[in-house]
Amino acid sequence: MKNETTKPQHSRSRVGKALLATAAVLACLAIGPRDLRAGDGGGLLPGGGDAIGSLPYILELPPEGLTGPTMPSISLEGPSLSAVLSVVVDAWGDGYAQLSSLGNEPGVRVELQGSVSLLLDRNRLPTSGVRIGLDVSQGFSGGLGVVMQKGRVLRTQILPETGDLELPLDTLAASGALDTFGLSFHSYSTSMHHHVLDMVGSGGTIRLSSHP
Repeated sequence: MKNETTKPQHSRSRVGKALLATAAVLACLAIGPRDLRAGDGGGLLPGGGDAIGSLPYILELPPEGLTGPTMPSISLEGPSLSAVLSVVVDAWGDGYAQLSSLGNEPGVRVELQGSVSLLLDRNRLPTSGVRIGLDVSQGFSGGLGVVMQKGRVLRTQILPETGDLELPLDTLAASGALDTFGLSFHSYSTSMHHHVLDMVGSGGTIRLSSHP
């Protein structure tokens, strides 16, 4: 993963930022399971266009020519679709956006299925009420999660059987960890399938890239 930060003026500053970023990663990336199970859609009708970025959205079945979920997906949950869209700068890739209600609680859930990239507004994210996660229930439940930075393992953990992994992006971005090195979260299923979520900060945005 490319380092997209500007070159610091002093080596002492660079080392200090690196140490702070690493400490922040180890403290913040206790990425834990959250019970964020979506409802069945319940007649939810999205508004404001027929796509999120360049990704078409659907309510149930994938669009013609696209396969169903086969790997972890990026999830966004918020009080409304407009709240979710307010933090999305762009989205693109070989996939689609799947929309549903949150069942017993008010709000909406958006899952980005397939090999996709998502560009988020890092300034809006902390106050938006939108939660970002990784749904590993699609063949990766109970597998292994590995947090890596520049090829170095920072943390390992067991993936949850149900629910999402919460991604504390606003905290990580505030620590400088995403700008300094970027992070990648590797998921391994019990049958040894592999998925990667790259997380990189640049200026006022955070880019997530989901791919095998």
